[in-house]
Amino acid sequence: MNNDMNKTIINALFTQQRLQVLSLGVHHDEFTDAYLYAWYNNVYPLFHDGDGSVPIKPHEHYQEQFLISIDKVDELSKYLDQCWQDNNVPTFYALEKKYGVTKGGSDWTRAALIHICRYMKLDDAFDDEFWAALLALGQYPSEAASINRKFDRKRNIDF
Repeated sequence: MNNDMNKTIINALFTQQRLQVLSLGVHHDEFTDAYLYAWYNNVYPLFHDGDGSVPIKPHEHYQEQFLISIDKVDELSKYLDQCWQDNNVPTFYALEKKYGVTKGGSDWTRAALIHICRYMKLDDAFDDEFWAALLALGQYPSEAASINRKFDRKRNIDF
């Protein structure tokens, strides 16, 4: 079987797995809100990786299929964790500047930053003061306000 065919099959399996995870989450209350949000928005759910002591979770088979990669989630989460530890939380606009979103030509996008931050917030990363500093008044685009919004899996996930 050629490489293109393999890729097509893996992508089809990923789509099927995505629908199963979302359906189980919405209709049967399985998985955490953060995990469902990540699947729905194509963010690799890094914080849900196993440690090898138990069977792997569905996402771990499809690392390459997530549009927002494990590397991006890992990089941003480590940077924000260091900022939190240093008590030097950037504003969202400062975050965009650091990752080159404002200059263009970067492989980072505003949407990716928002989705990763929202995934982290739903996973209870950091405290309320951290998120208030990141979203300081007038220091974020309106769409970034979604980071702090209540998540309702039945209303926020449609498929």
